[in-house]
Amino acid sequence: MYNIKQMYILFWFRKSEAKTEVTRRKENPDYDTLGNIACRVTIDGEAVEIGNVHIECRKSNWDPENQRLKGSSNEVKKHNKRINELKVQIERTFDLVQIEFEHVTAMLVKEFVTQKRLFRFSTQQLITEYFKDRATQVTDKKITQATVDVEENYSKNLIRYLEKEKLTSRLPRSFDETIVSGFRTYLLDVAKFAPSHSHKHIVWLKMLFKHSLKKKRLKFNPIEDCEIGTDNTKPDTTHLTVEQLSKLARFDFFDLAKRGFIAQQTAEKCDLERDAFVFNCFSGMHHIEYTNKLFQIENCKEGVFLKGSRQKTGEEFMVKLLEPALMILNKYGGEIQNLPIKSNQKRNDTLKQIAVLVGIPVVLSTKIARKTFTDIALNELMMETKDVATCLGLKNDRYLKHYARIREKRLAAKMMSWNDILKFA
Repeated sequence: MYNIKQMYILFWFRKSEAKTEVTRRKENPDYDTLGNIACRVTIDGEAVEIGNVHIECRKSNWDPENQRLKGSSNEVKKHNKRINELKVQIERTFDLVQIEFEHVTAMLVKEFVTQKRLFRFSTQQLITEYFKDRATQVTDKKITQATVDVEENYSKNLIRYLEKEKLTSRLPRSFDETIVSGFRTYLLDVAKFAPSHSHKHIVWLKMLFKHSLKKKRLKFNPIEDCEIGTDNTKPDTTHLTVEQLSKLARFDFFDLAKRGFIAQQTAEKCDLERDAFVFNCFSGMHHIEYTNKLFQIENCKEGVFLKGSRQKTGEEFMVKLLEPALMILNKYGGEIQNLPIKSNQKRNDTLKQIAVLVGIPVVLSTKIARKTFTDIALNELMMETKDVATCLGLKNDRYLKHYARIREKRLAAKMMSWNDILKFA
């Protein structure tokens, strides 16, 4: 039995009342009867049946102490997951009822759990419940915590806008296009965000309401028909040229330290981060996969390959390591666990310092490495777009536009001259 403050939740086995089952029990006292799992809620001594949770099993398969089905089959796992989800739903309903009502009864909880009564959620409550659902998705590895962190920043900016405009008391059902467009204006003019970043906020706001409707926290979605358009900005495909990347890979930070331009500690820090950055320029890995070492190195007769899976999407990625990447790997003993790592923020801070020291007119960041890999693969190695997508761990090649664009060099190499066409005419 689960104890949550003053509420108790009990899942229990209830014998089937079907005539055949009743007859068999009478004929054989040891008969393993068939039944259903039911749920009961008790608050301050008042017990109320939530009802049948639509899970059928034999009595011997039910573990009353742990309130779970026995076994490890896929069907058992599915049923136990259903029990856990219902438990969480009842707990969260109890928490919300305590906020809304001074006197909470088991019957009141049941009415909200079975949706005979519906809450009038505030915007803040919708956000709170939304992130509880997202936390579950993180646990199930459907999304990453990094994704949730970004969305939490969106939600904070939404609350700031509502507070500024004195709209915090407005119920979500009264939201309209005026509030959505006002939020966009606030992001652009007050928060001074770029159009692309502001657009992501609006996309998230639409997703919040869509999710809330799906979870029946709203009776209808008041902003479903609000047109949000696009951010009207071209993807940022900033990357290093081959010359810039070669210069960076060869640069000697320790020589600067010997000549007194930088401290020895700074040289060591920059050398490590340069190696990590250049390695990712040739592997195309995202910062998360590189930092968490979610990849492995395999030697094949065709060469040395780096393989792994994207934490965000679960998509597999694979790339052949070229000579500069192999040199860096060998520098650290050929072991991936020895490759230098830092947090994303510390890496980006050091990369900006490196760009100044090396004389590269690019604001370096971890993202630039992934974009540099994509540009080299497309425009220098002339790889097909689908193959590049495989290297990056993308679901398909239509997302490549966010990493690189086709340059003239590729088209010049791919397109035949008119005279060559005439030769085959």
